[in-house]
Amino acid sequence: MNNFPYAQVVTHANAALDVAVNRVRERSTELFASEISSAGNGYASPFQKILFPEGKIFSSFERSLSASLGKAFDYIATDIARAAYGNGEHDYSFTGKISTAALQEIEKIVHSYKNRSGSSPSTNAEVQRLLPLLQGDLDQTRTVKTDVYFVDHEGFENYLEIKTPMPNYDTCAAVKTRILTIRAIRSENLARVRALAVFPHNPNGIRGVYAWPPTRYFLDPETDWKARGYSLMGEGLWNFIGNSESTYDLLLEAFYDVSIAKREEMMELLELASSPI
Repeated sequence: MNNFPYAQVVTHANAALDVAVNRVRERSTELFASEISSAGNGYASPFQKILFPEGKIFSSFERSLSASLGKAFDYIATDIARAAYGNGEHDYSFTGKISTAALQEIEKIVHSYKNRSGSSPSTNAEVQRLLPLLQGDLDQTRTVKTDVYFVDHEGFENYLEIKTPMPNYDTCAAVKTRILTIRAIRSENLARVRALAVFPHNPNGIRGVYAWPPTRYFLDPETDWKARGYSLMGEGLWNFIGNSESTYDLLLEAFYDVSIAKREEMMELLELASSPI
């Protein structure tokens, strides 16, 4: 894949890392003190805190980096799509018409999954329930926002929600609502519309079996996070966006190059965490 956007990926990865490092540096003294003096939450042992107070900095850095990478992945996915297909937008919004009856039916479907009172999710069956409700008066206007949007080489509209691979129930419910709303609004072109929930990595490793309960309660694994034969998690996601079996490997190489360039800075952060209070 000669058109992999290496420079843009490195820029986004560097920016995310800088944000995480700066947040931890700014709070390092506070984190040390709070770890020793804090109460409750199952980690109240003063012995553990005295022996390893820097653990607070490491956990804070991980949370900060996870948050900053979350947004960076939107930009990275967009740049990869632009390199592969010549188009792509992040924070994409579009407005369309839908009926009150269809909105009520979407709410009913999602509510049944939230209460676990319905059958297993089947997006195609759900859409079939919505289609008759879209034939009459489309009396409602809705604006839908999605993390990444691009049109691929087969003419498919791809609406991607890039989420943590361990989303909670409310997040899953919101994503399912958005998926069905997009499909309903774009029902005239339904055969060329993909509304997808996608995940940057598999928390169980590259080959591990993914089975996070809230996800399977709301999302159809054959439709909501699968396309062109790719399971849209980790390697499958990035190769799907880049339309190449090498995209994921190139992405990891870019991140590795950032890690080498930032090694000295990371070692300084480690020294900060290991300094006496």
